[in-house]
Amino acid sequence: MWRKLAKQGDPAAQYALGWMYESGQGVLIDIKQAANWYKKSAIQNNVAAQYVLASIYDNSTEAIANPESAVVWYLKAANQGHVDSQFQLGLHYQDGNGALQNDLQSFLWFSKAAAQRHLSAQLHLGKIYQSGKGVKQDYQAAIKWYKEASSQGSANATFYLAQLYELGRGVVQDNQRAHSLYLASAAKHFAPAAYKSGEFYENGKAGKIDLKEAIKWYESAANKGDSAAQYKLAKLYQGGSGVEQNIRLAINWYKQAAIKNHPQAYHHLGLIYENGEQGINVDKSKAFDYYQKASELGDVSASAQLAAYYEQGIGVPIDIEYALKLYQESPETWAKVNYQKLSKHRFCLENATTELFSVRIACTNRQILSKEIKNKQITVISENPADWSDTYFTGAIVEGTSQLEITYTREDYFASAHYTFIGRSDPDLITRIKETVKQKYGEPDTSEGEPMEGEASFQWLLEDGIKLVVQRKWPDTTTFLTYSLPKHIELLKAQQKQSPNKIDLAHNKVGNKTTKKVDPSFF
Repeated sequence: MWRKLAKQGDPAAQYALGWMYESGQGVLIDIKQAANWYKKSAIQNNVAAQYVLASIYDNSTEAIANPESAVVWYLKAANQGHVDSQFQLGLHYQDGNGALQNDLQSFLWFSKAAAQRHLSAQLHLGKIYQSGKGVKQDYQAAIKWYKEASSQGSANATFYLAQLYELGRGVVQDNQRAHSLYLASAAKHFAPAAYKSGEFYENGKAGKIDLKEAIKWYESAANKGDSAAQYKLAKLYQGGSGVEQNIRLAINWYKQAAIKNHPQAYHHLGLIYENGEQGINVDKSKAFDYYQKASELGDVSASAQLAAYYEQGIGVPIDIEYALKLYQESPETWAKVNYQKLSKHRFCLENATTELFSVRIACTNRQILSKEIKNKQITVISENPADWSDTYFTGAIVEGTSQLEITYTREDYFASAHYTFIGRSDPDLITRIKETVKQKYGEPDTSEGEPMEGEASFQWLLEDGIKLVVQRKWPDTTTFLTYSLPKHIELLKAQQKQSPNKIDLAHNKVGNKTTKKVDPSFF
């Protein structure tokens, strides 16, 4: 029956036949046929057909998708007062989809739809007045339309209204009213409003602090996928604020927020795995990956954490230039300090020449030098960062030596490297060692004593500030070869005078504060 009437030109029958092909009622679904019959009806000014045809052109994934045609038919329906078409035209002009982007046209069509109590149009109109995009900014008008949409049950509009009360835009600032509106929006399961409700309870912005209520609303938002709430929950579980401390739950919430590209969540995951917090195993590789992701998402504090990995070559090749770039981008005070130190270190590296185990010792520290020594398969006799020095057995690497002792300042900057060459009634040993050193560094700057009988020493003052000394007591002919950096030797002596134990004065106490002791002359 419908087909016969449709073929006779009946617009209602044509619309019905289009619906049958669209929905598969009595026929196989065929969107092209549906569009064909809707169009026949739409040409006869059937407003419903015009709107549905526009929707097909607008939303179809098939070849008939055509945003420009969608706008044409929305316009025909809108001019007949069809409210949904008016709203859709507002969207198309706003986004420039199927029509030239036009803020004024968008505003006009949203206004027409809003006047017919179209909820989403009222919401969009409120946002336009709030932002001033295409019209003069008018918070009072924004509040009017948010209230209209809110009265129709829009959780979004209630949320935006709450924001204006919180910020005092167009109204007297009122946290109590804002909180009430956030709670009303949250009660309608709007996740951002649940997050803001939690924030108000956590910070006491509308009354007393209530962490129990804060956590309830954060969980409500987090379970709806709100990444900000997931991040907040993670921090509370990590710190044990209002809940029992639980690092594994914290990690779980951080990871859920991170999946949604929350940069600070990635950053905190990096910190947890770098420091091995609350029983979590240290995993520098994971920490690096998390810092890298946070940095890519714009977290400049994480970029500074990442810089340390490139500076020290932790899991990646050392890249001083990239580390400097990352430090420089960070607003963190400690990153700026590190930038200055690393800049000096780079300058030192450019001018340092004296190497020990392929490391330029004028610019090195305990971590770097220890790592390279181990890479050479040298046996550790004692190695403890709480001690002033580390000792290694070097007989298998440096012929004639028994051990190497390396001393460091409290900050673990290189101070000296002290080789011991065992000599049993071998007065010529010191001369042989001197000649070996001479081949690399030339004639010594000073010579003292009698090499063949009695105490003797030879000294080189190298261009990068390293002092190299070959010396021997008497009658024991054991000979010592020492590399030292005089300014760090003086620092080391001063520190040892303050306290024989390296770790006792690692931090200076100033009142109730603790400030890390840093040598300003480093590098």
